[in-house]
Amino acid sequence: MTQKVNDWSAQLQEIGFQKVTKVDGAITHHYQAADRRSSFWTQITVRQVGRPNPDSWQVTFARIENQVGFLKIHNLVKMTDVVVYTSCSTMLTKINKELARMPGFLQKISN
Repeated sequence: MTQKVNDWSAQLQEIGFQKVTKVDGAITHHYQAADRRSSFWTQITVRQVGRPNPDSWQVTFARIENQVGFLKIHNLVKMTDVVVYTSCSTMLTKINKELARMPGFLQKISN
């Protein structure tokens, strides 16, 4: 599976990521799981890093769960994993593998 460096953004968008341009011009790709109970990672963010020419990707995997408090429901980050990749094909392979990951039984009922 060979990937061109230029089409990593299009490939992320094909698997459900949204391209977001921030106020400062930085571009990130954001994925949010439609069903938290069936996805291990509920949010994944990808951004290109490196100066002066971006040459790697920082991928942040996050598991966010709901917790009921007094008069309010809170979203709590239970787990995060930040990885920097220097190969877009390795990054895309890892993201696809993590998207297929299912939560354990206890995580499904606590969400």
